[in-house]
Amino acid sequence: MFHLTISCGEQSTVLECQEPVLLADALEQARAELPMPCAGRGTCGKCRVKAQGALSPPDERERQLLGGALEQGERLACMARAIGDAAVTVSKAETVVLSYGELPEFPLKPDSQGLGAAVDIGTTTVAVYLYDLSSGQLLGKDAFPNPQAAYGADVIARIQKALEGQGAAIQRSLQERLRDSLLRLHGEPERISSLVITGNTAMLYLLLGEDSEPLSHAPFQIREFFGRQVEPSSLGIPELAKARLYVPPLISGFVGGDLVSAVLSSGMTEQAEPAMLVDVGTNGEMALWDGKRLLCCSTAAGPAFEGAGITMGMPAAPGAVSQVRLDGNSMVCGVIGGGRALGVCGSGVIDGVAALLELGLIDEGGCINEDSPLTHMLTQWNSGPALRLGESGVLLTQRDIRELQLAKASICAGIRTLLHEAGMAPDDLGAFLLAGGFGSYIDCASAGKIGMIPAELAERGRPIGNAAGMGAVMELLNLSFRDRSREIAAGAAALELSSSAYYMEQYVDAMGFPEQQ
Repeated sequence: MFHLTISCGEQSTVLECQEPVLLADALEQARAELPMPCAGRGTCGKCRVKAQGALSPPDERERQLLGGALEQGERLACMARAIGDAAVTVSKAETVVLSYGELPEFPLKPDSQGLGAAVDIGTTTVAVYLYDLSSGQLLGKDAFPNPQAAYGADVIARIQKALEGQGAAIQRSLQERLRDSLLRLHGEPERISSLVITGNTAMLYLLLGEDSEPLSHAPFQIREFFGRQVEPSSLGIPELAKARLYVPPLISGFVGGDLVSAVLSSGMTEQAEPAMLVDVGTNGEMALWDGKRLLCCSTAAGPAFEGAGITMGMPAAPGAVSQVRLDGNSMVCGVIGGGRALGVCGSGVIDGVAALLELGLIDEGGCINEDSPLTHMLTQWNSGPALRLGESGVLLTQRDIRELQLAKASICAGIRTLLHEAGMAPDDLGAFLLAGGFGSYIDCASAGKIGMIPAELAERGRPIGNAAGMGAVMELLNLSFRDRSREIAAGAAALELSSSAYYMEQYVDAMGFPEQQ
């Protein structure tokens, strides 16, 4: 027997181990949250921890992913094993999670008195809002990274983990984190009499214990569409056993209640002019209102926009390059929290690639131009070309650019496919709304330069914050909005992009970068 000490923030746990244990498994046992974007397949190199003591020697793959960090005591939790007494430290970086949004004025008509909570569960982040149901006053709000990221950055990875027998652990990880959040917002969560929890289909299924197997394969037909009250016992939070839990309606397997809630709060279906709403993220969802009907789709953009899959990528946390602008032939980087850059988040990647395109350091096919006269910006990474983001010390590799091309092509092709299905052109839209945490931080000019959104829409993009969370608040404070959300879902048509020849054509076409003006 040996002892493995795990430290995460102020919490420290000592595990007694009878045999060698994978650090990732030990962290799960100790409930130490650590994102694993690749779901532990040893491909992303993001599950870094400080480790010392009796550990398995690193193999060639781990050495390649860690580079010089290996000499600083870093190991990958999904690859290293404790084989004797050892200690592991997990760094807890505070992710910047968007919780603000645009809430229209409306009369109060809650389903009960006392306290109420509205929750928006995203693939990457979770937002919680606590209200006084009698006055409609916001008492507090909280936001945190979705702890299910320890089981994979995207919904497909988490569904696969659930099918492999980890569904209960995935469910419990979020339930416990949600309970902690409510406890912080109010010391007596048993006083909460009403909850509304919105989210994409997979996140709601995994939280509430629904069978996610149908989401793992075509035709992705689901049995539970919600739009009703659910037994609060599904949440696994004892203090909420008597609360009324409402879950907004789903549209399809990959177009969830979060998009319905976002459409509701945006008010776009109450207007005569055509409008499009895009929630850009790991699971990009979008809706087009043509004045009479609502068309929706979901694009599997992948985790690149959240910093995963990028060599020096990281979430939007202190130390992340989040903005890049040009000053002549030089780059100026904005770092969250100021100070030294530790990596780059999604908005920084988009800005950075847009600037590099403008400087001619990346061609229209996405290849790094190694013949550029701007030699101070060229370097090497793992025997391949890479580009420096100014003086930040952060690099973008050729592989990073390819990852961005895949993600941005998915979003752009989805937008164009919705417009095509409606028989519309970008100029026909009266409003182009960007929702969600990542969408609200995108520089539309940069997104247009790299071809993530059609250039015609770049000047009209308007961020509206956490629209899904605001929709959940509306459904919490006024029962009539629940009826309206069910009407929105019932009247929506979901496009299945995987079977759309037009989408595939647009996806291939959008893979390259637009010609720079």
